[in-house]
Amino acid sequence: MNEGAIYVRATLPNSVNLDESVRLANEMRQKLRTFDEVKFVMSQTGRPNDGTDPTGFFNIEFHIQLFPEAEWKRAVSKEQLLSEMRAELETYPGINFGFSQPIQDNVEEYVAGVKSSLVVKIFGDDLNQLEDYAGQVEKVLATVPGITDLKVYKNIGLPELRIQLHDSKMARYAVNTADVQAVVAMAIGGQAATQFYENERLFDVRLRFQAEYRDDEEKIGNILIPTMDGKSVPLREIATIGFHTGPTFIYREGSSRYIGVGFGIEGRDLGSTIADAQRKVAAAVNIPKANKIEWAGEFESKERASRQLALVVPLVLVLILFLLYFNFGNYKDTLIAVGTIPFAFIGGFGSLWATGTVFGISAGIGFIILFGVNTINAIILIAVMKENVFRRKLPLAAAIRQGVHSRIRPVVMIALMGSMGLLPAALSTGMGSEIQKPLAIMIVGGLQVCMVLSFTVLPQLFFWMYRKEKAG
Repeated sequence: MNEGAIYVRATLPNSVNLDESVRLANEMRQKLRTFDEVKFVMSQTGRPNDGTDPTGFFNIEFHIQLFPEAEWKRAVSKEQLLSEMRAELETYPGINFGFSQPIQDNVEEYVAGVKSSLVVKIFGDDLNQLEDYAGQVEKVLATVPGITDLKVYKNIGLPELRIQLHDSKMARYAVNTADVQAVVAMAIGGQAATQFYENERLFDVRLRFQAEYRDDEEKIGNILIPTMDGKSVPLREIATIGFHTGPTFIYREGSSRYIGVGFGIEGRDLGSTIADAQRKVAAAVNIPKANKIEWAGEFESKERASRQLALVVPLVLVLILFLLYFNFGNYKDTLIAVGTIPFAFIGGFGSLWATGTVFGISAGIGFIILFGVNTINAIILIAVMKENVFRRKLPLAAAIRQGVHSRIRPVVMIALMGSMGLLPAALSTGMGSEIQKPLAIMIVGGLQVCMVLSFTVLPQLFFWMYRKEKAG
């Protein structure tokens, strides 16, 4: 069995510094390692060194490698383990967590534009207004059953020092703007004064005020600025100094600013959950026409796939109808064969209901396969029953009974061939099984139901269509 992996992303407040992020990352890593099923845990704080993932210290990512499930000492499933990990980590207030898979997380980020599988994007120009709308949407989504891992990708939240120079005061003290900027840049940020060689490596030697002389507004205001007449003036005499909360990240798409509300779905199907969420958001959140709201991520992909299926499935049905008529040459046998198509819906949805599997695009593709298998069963059975009736001149009931009996083996072989081939996928629980499993369950269970209905219901349809003709 393949070793499993869990990917956890922790989103801290935007204003957190590096030291606090590292401390929290170490604490969380130690907590995750206390689970016996965990082999090792790797963490990354901030962005990667290659700069491909623009983020701040507020972003912590954990890669959790698990032992093979056969070696687990406790009788727990992976879903139960995830629930326990989530409960352990959510003891940290103000931190949002998202659980995924490493590759899945990268794909979801590429599709959604943010680090989440699903996202509500609210477009607009005023960042403070967008923050308010996002908070309202988050509260509404929290009431929707099935939605988990809610988080707002805030644009605002970084404290910044603003030094606003006053031209009139600078003119009164004979201070040059360039001198002020140079002194402030050196005192607070640091300036390279010279260079230092160590073997073949070259380093800048930077000058900067010590922390105790620049750690609050009053001390920064005491920084002396040279005047053009050779004197000095404190910075507070020529500028207004204060800390303000400014933007940390400004998310853009299509040349427009937006704020994202990310979330995931567990225990419900994607379509009904999003429909429920859209209805509640539209009723509770009043977003002006100047702003635009979009639902993106997996939902966007699902909608695109649904539109394609809405086109493909009718085309498949029309093609099947045409081929059936081309094969039989009359409308009566064609209608009998077309009457078996509902068997696919009965078998498919019955299999999903019996196993508690959520219907999705993968399961929808299974219908196309079941349509084809049903028509093959119909062609086999209708052909032999017509031969018994019109060529061998058997009574209608005897012709149907003998026809069904003679074709049990080929119809059963068709059902078993598809079912046995996809049975391992239907029973799988490893990584990636959530994609292939609905399709496999649809086919494995649906073929068996279709086979039974072909032996029981289809003969009744044939009898009903030919009873008057045979009687005459």
